[in-house]
Amino acid sequence: MRGFLKIALAISGAAFAVTLAASIAVTARLRSDIAARPTKPGDDALFHLIAIVPSSDAGRYYARALESMGRAARKAGAALQPLTYAQGDAPESIARLLILAAELEPDGVIVSAPLAPLVVGAVDALAAAGIPVVALESDLPGSARAAFVGTNPYSIGALAATAVAESFPNGAEVALVLSRDFADGSPRGASIAAGFNYGARDRHDIRLAMTRTTREGPSASEEIVRELLAERGDISVAVFIGARDAEGAARALIEYNKVGELSIIGFDDDPTLLELVQLGVVAASIARSPERSGEDAVLAAMTLARGGRTSAYIDPGLRVIRRGGSDR
Repeated sequence: MRGFLKIALAISGAAFAVTLAASIAVTARLRSDIAARPTKPGDDALFHLIAIVPSSDAGRYYARALESMGRAARKAGAALQPLTYAQGDAPESIARLLILAAELEPDGVIVSAPLAPLVVGAVDALAAAGIPVVALESDLPGSARAAFVGTNPYSIGALAATAVAESFPNGAEVALVLSRDFADGSPRGASIAAGFNYGARDRHDIRLAMTRTTREGPSASEEIVRELLAERGDISVAVFIGARDAEGAARALIEYNKVGELSIIGFDDDPTLLELVQLGVVAASIARSPERSGEDAVLAAMTLARGGRTSAYIDPGLRVIRRGGSDR
């Protein structure tokens, strides 16, 4: 029995040592990343900004926003240091990035992160240290962030209603399909639905018949298309607030040879989605501008770093993209 206990204790001790070593290695890597200033032109910049954003996203929104931030920072005489995380990372990992970022004492931090107590606490700590924080696309209500740069969900819904009204003059029963970022029942999802109803207020022949959130996985939007075709023949238009979801739905219609039986309004300006718009499979797309968002975020951070004031809410705007390349 004692021999067994010795073996168990040895295994437990080894496992703890491995876990501890891994944790130390991760922390050391993060500290190394955050301490390493950019080596590209701009090292002698007067200001240092840190951007904490997802490393990848379906429509390349953050990748494009980050590229725009880099250009805007160089133009403003600042060095931009990106710190990225995987979209599936827990709030603890993002909070750790914020905490480690504070060690470098930058002139400002731009962050896109989910609302979570640990994230809010880390943002508040940065603000308490005199480092202004600009939230990008994902607002952090209740935190000490100095400004929010992002699309107003209410405006997304209102413009979606306008796109439906202009694309379908004879009216339509509409399904609003939200991505997980704008989940049904969340404040952002509720704002989109409210905006749609307001945008369609003068069109009594346009009605929001259902609201749904897509599940995770490549076949999620295809499942919704199957459901709408089989069980909701009254619905003629589906508005997908998610570039990949809209693309998946459109491809499902092509595969089922049902193009025209259900019309799609998409979201964002992903090249693949825009190709489907030009083919007429997708009627229109509500597009944000990651380039404008990135530029506005840097301008806000630089204004704050210089001791100036900026608007608490900055909306980069939206446009409708239609077949033929026209937009508004």
